[in-house]
Amino acid sequence: MGYTKLFSSKNLWRVNFGRLFRYCSSVGPSECNTAAEKKSKNEAQDTNTEGNKSGLVIGVYEDKDKFELTPIAEEINQRSGGKICGYLNELSCQLKLGKAFVVTDVVPEFGPVAISSLGKKDPGYNKLEELDETRENVRVMVGAGVRALCERGCARVSVCAAGAPHAAAEAAHLAAWRFEEFKSSTDRHQEVQLFLHGSEGQEEWDTGVVYGQSQNWARYLTDMPPNKMTPVDFAQAALDTLCPLGVHVTAHERAWLEAQRMHGVLAVAAGSCEAPLLLECTWRGADNPPVLLAADGLTFDCGGLCLRSARDMHGARSVAGAAVVLAVMRTLAILKVPLHVRAVIPLCEQLVSGHCLKPGDVLPALNGLHMQVEDTDLESQLLLADALVYGQAMYKPALVIDVASLAPVGASCACACVFTNSEHVCRGARDAGARTGDRLWRLPLWDYYRRQVRDDPSVDLRNKGSGTATICKGAAFLKHFVCGEWLHVDTSGVRAGGAVYLRPGRAAGRPARTIAAFLADTALADKHTDSHADNHADSPRDS
Repeated sequence: MGYTKLFSSKNLWRVNFGRLFRYCSSVGPSECNTAAEKKSKNEAQDTNTEGNKSGLVIGVYEDKDKFELTPIAEEINQRSGGKICGYLNELSCQLKLGKAFVVTDVVPEFGPVAISSLGKKDPGYNKLEELDETRENVRVMVGAGVRALCERGCARVSVCAAGAPHAAAEAAHLAAWRFEEFKSSTDRHQEVQLFLHGSEGQEEWDTGVVYGQSQNWARYLTDMPPNKMTPVDFAQAALDTLCPLGVHVTAHERAWLEAQRMHGVLAVAAGSCEAPLLLECTWRGADNPPVLLAADGLTFDCGGLCLRSARDMHGARSVAGAAVVLAVMRTLAILKVPLHVRAVIPLCEQLVSGHCLKPGDVLPALNGLHMQVEDTDLESQLLLADALVYGQAMYKPALVIDVASLAPVGASCACACVFTNSEHVCRGARDAGARTGDRLWRLPLWDYYRRQVRDDPSVDLRNKGSGTATICKGAAFLKHFVCGEWLHVDTSGVRAGGAVYLRPGRAAGRPARTIAAFLADTALADKHTDSHADNHADSPRDS
């Protein structure tokens, strides 16, 4: 027998460790694999029978029955002798926002050129949609164009930013990313290098690259199968990626959790052989009181004794919130955002065994309240209760943000649900979501829901309570463990898809960019406040 027929790769014995990104970007050697970059560059310059491997994305505006070219598209059109306008005449009935068509033989230095619609020109902020449509339309245009060129096998893609380089970079990297960690090398798609076409806006492009790649890291962590992303693996990924960026990372083991009396975390993890951990990350970009980030990190969640259905069991990982928090830390560290941020993430599995959590169990929280477990599939509240109390007691934060899924199964949604006890925090987060395209929808944090989780006279709190508004009751539960300004971001409905530039059926990493943008805005506001205070202190006083 010819044994070579059994294997699909000649490099069978070469193990590839730590490859988080399956594409490269022009942001420096730390962000891309040098060997892969050289290989892609050589392939891009190859003029053999496969043709030119370099592609270009250009945008056009829709003006009723007419099209208007962007400046870069107009430049390409003139250099090609009007070929772009000729193609637009043929595509006039088909080219709409979110669609891109690939044409060839336009200019010699590029092979395929993706003509993608930008919709109406400069639509601005849509108050009803709570969305900066100008920036989002650029993301849609770039995302559709990049995906079309990736399917054509382009090794290098240049992007027309259409006046929004930051948004264009985000969409390009989000659209180019694929999760192919466990495909044989012969079946993997070609790595893609992404560039800004032209030199104007390069700094904004580079910032957008960081945002896009950080969200892709969250997608990678979420999409990893549970046997390859255990609590220890997740903590190791945080150490490997964040420590070189200046983030201090500590992983506390079971003995530490027992010493701290974190009964919620220990009870959820009791049914699994995988040891629970508490992951702490610190980015100290300033000396002001910190922002506390908390998240639930369930690398696998079967629902416990309240077992999920077979269909819901597939992809039963609630690690999306923890992945988002790590992505935010990565963004802040690379961009050197002047903000002090602490992250506290309990990591564990919830499985069924003779030691697992049972409906009816009562657990003591760190703040002295007793929590009754009515539904073992609503374990996020139990994990976050310990994490929130510990983080606030240790670090005295100025703001608390937790990211978690409070509903056992989330339906597809256009936005992440949020709860907050602060109006200005809500406005800031909503404004950040409008800019990033990852919108936030505020739900009520009413006393009505608080009563529904406290209406049993035998215990302080119930993790399910009465009524059907599961997310609202979950937020009311968490409110008992927060003192100060607080924002809960729920990932139940935004785990997959949600935009043209995010592949359907795969992890979305949402809303990592929104939280990172909100914290960057907070740092900028704090800086302006400090500067104003210094100027006021230095000004001469009236005699």
